[in-house]
Amino acid sequence: MRTFLAPLLAIFIFTRCDKEELPAAKSGKLNQEVEIALNETLELTTTSDNNTDTDKVRVHLAEINESRCPKNVNCIRYGNAIIRLWLEKDQERSDTAALVIGEALPTDTRKLRLRSADTTLVTVANTQYQVILTSVLPYPCTSCPAQGEQHANIIVTAK
Repeated sequence: MRTFLAPLLAIFIFTRCDKEELPAAKSGKLNQEVEIALNETLELTTTSDNNTDTDKVRVHLAEINESRCPKNVNCIRYGNAIIRLWLEKDQERSDTAALVIGEALPTDTRKLRLRSADTTLVTVANTQYQVILTSVLPYPCTSCPAQGEQHANIIVTAK
């Protein structure tokens, strides 16, 4: 009886391990600035002028790390805001990409202190996308009333 149940249990476990696709909460367009909140998935599409092929990619904002100097405080360092996101296309997910506004990290292996850390290239499903972080809002403020949910504004462009 045990020899019969073990393979049956293994088949059941492995068939239940399908990739889970995140539901898109909002949609937007490629090549345009879009707003995305923390832990939100955004579906971006575009249709070319020549045909009806639609390029569709999903963006998931996994983390916002805010350490910028508040606007009503004098600080020694400006600080930075770092977001981590990944792209998904055709059931394939990219590696997590980090984008920085402000001072890039001194331990950054990509040596972005002298370059723009707010732009990166992400490859998913054999397609390369340029992701630009334009802002992280709300900007920190110590004496401001509740400012709402943190979100990032990004532009995703197919290359």
